[in-house]
Amino acid sequence: MPKVQVETRVIGDVHAFKGQYKRFGYPARFCLYYVDGLLIDTGPPHARRAVCGWLEDKPLDRIVLTHFHEDHSGNAGELSRRHKVPVLMGGETARILSDPPRLPLYRRVVWGQMDAVSGRTLSDPLETAKHRFRVVPTPGHTADHVAFVEEEKGWLFAGDLFLSNRLIYGMRGESVPQLIDSLRRVLAYPVQTLFCGHSGVVSDGRSALEKKLRFLEWLREESCRLADRGLSPREISRRLLSGGKMMEWVTLGEFSPVHLIRSIVEKRG
Repeated sequence: MPKVQVETRVIGDVHAFKGQYKRFGYPARFCLYYVDGLLIDTGPPHARRAVCGWLEDKPLDRIVLTHFHEDHSGNAGELSRRHKVPVLMGGETARILSDPPRLPLYRRVVWGQMDAVSGRTLSDPLETAKHRFRVVPTPGHTADHVAFVEEEKGWLFAGDLFLSNRLIYGMRGESVPQLIDSLRRVLAYPVQTLFCGHSGVVSDGRSALEKKLRFLEWLREESCRLADRGLSPREISRRLLSGGKMMEWVTLGEFSPVHLIRSIVEKRG
C-alpha cells in the first residue's frame, strides 16, 4: 500500500479526514467524515491502513455511502466486519456493490479494486443521537449518487457532487443536466458548510455550489448554441473546455471533456 499523507481537523461535531498519496505521479486525494458515530464514505482500498488507524479510537455505529465508486466504498466491507456495524446505501448502490465490476487497470492502480459489500437500505431521514440528515438524491456524477444535509447545522456532505467550481472533463456516463438539477435540489436547503469527497471542507459552501451551478448552466447554454451551428461534441469541447487531454489518454477515454458535452447535446428535447 502507498504511504498516505493524512490531514485531520474537527469542525463542530464533524471529524474530517483528508488523505493523499501518489501513484505514478498522480496525486490521489480523498476525504471522509465521521460525525456522532456515523462514517460518511470509507476511502479507497489503497488507503485502508490509514483509514482503519484513524477510526481505531472512534465509536462507530454505522457506515453510509454516497455512491459506489471505489474511492468512496473501497473500505466499507472491511470496516463493517472490523467494527461489526452495518453499511447503509441506496438500492442501486447496493445492487452494484453486491457484485462490483472489475475496474479498468488505471483505477485498480490508483485506488484499488473494491470488494463486494452487503448492507442495509438507506432511508430518509438518517438520524443519529444528535443529528438528523436528509438523504437527497443527487444523480449526475453517477446515477446512484446521494448527498446528506443536516438542515439545523447547514451541513452538506456532498460526495462527488461538487469537486470544484469548474470541470474540465467528465467521466463516461456523467450528466451535466442531472448535475444542474442536483445542485438546484441541494441549494433548496439552508446549506452553508460543504463537506466534499475530494476538495475537503468548504466553509462558504453555498457560494461554491452556486458558482458550480452557474458554470454548468453556462456550459449547457453554450454547448447547445454551438451544436445548433453544426459543431460536433468534440469540436465544442475543444472550444469550451481547456485541458483534460492527459487524463483522457491515461484513462483510455473513460475521462474526457467530450463526455460532458455529449451529455448536454445528445439529451436535448
